[in-house]
Amino acid sequence: MIPFREDSTFDLLLERLFDYAGMFPPASRSFERALAESAQLPHSLERPWLLASDLVLDVKHAHLLLSAVRGATTGFERPISLVLLASESPAAVCELAEELVRETAGSPTPISISAIEAKAPQGRCAATSALFRATCLKLHAHLALEPDLSVEPWRESLLEATRAASAESGLVALKCRCTGPTGIGAHRLAHAIAEACDAKLPFKVTGGFHHPIVEPAVHEYPMGFLNLAAAVMFRRALGGGAPLEALERLLTNASAGALSFSPGLAFEDLFLSHERLKAARMQAAVAIGSCSLHEPDDDLRRLFPEKSKTRVSK
Repeated sequence: MIPFREDSTFDLLLERLFDYAGMFPPASRSFERALAESAQLPHSLERPWLLASDLVLDVKHAHLLLSAVRGATTGFERPISLVLLASESPAAVCELAEELVRETAGSPTPISISAIEAKAPQGRCAATSALFRATCLKLHAHLALEPDLSVEPWRESLLEATRAASAESGLVALKCRCTGPTGIGAHRLAHAIAEACDAKLPFKVTGGFHHPIVEPAVHEYPMGFLNLAAAVMFRRALGGGAPLEALERLLTNASAGALSFSPGLAFEDLFLSHERLKAARMQAAVAIGSCSLHEPDDDLRRLFPEKSKTRVSK
């Protein structure tokens, strides 16, 4: 295992960055396999501290998780942090979220809800937020609002979601999807990063962020998770000093050497000291939903061997 180092800019940028969503494409694992893989992540990853939430599940499979905890068949030896997708009515989702926490509180593997993620139809962002507010407050969970930024008027949808989230004083996050029918590219994602960071909102991205940087010869994805994390931190710390054009270039960066981590974090003419990066990280949560953590872990070892070779202790 490679231990986390508080004084490492590289580690600080990546700490607790991923929510494990193994049941979703392209991995599409069964519930049983995703559960078993998640339980083993602290032992199977070189950097287990990449993990933020243990599982991302819809309502149907969250019921299966509850049954597994009751039967002591999860394979977990630690509390379980769950992202719950609002795949049924808000009332049903809220009822289940509270049941999951209440019914497992005395077990060896209690469930906590780190976030509830809900679609945010245009014109309904504030109303959607209101439906989940009481449960999220009770469970100390974020609500992640996902507007559809793939269609016009996407700017209006983004601003509406940002305003609704800002009104909730840190309770509500902005969520963006970057693959599938409603996926967006670097241009719109850069705008979403700017809006979320300028409003000091928690931020969630899902879809296509298995790899640190863009590598056309290795994978098909047009953005990278290391690029994304750096873009969020630069905008949080520098505001307009990290303009949209720079964010877009960073999101699509195809060179591991274009990012520097010592001293501080640097890309082109953007720079953050370690202390400014730490302050930016503390502003609000940021997470990436990924169906694999082994791909990110393996790529970090491949692309940044100097960050691993002197610290491995297995």
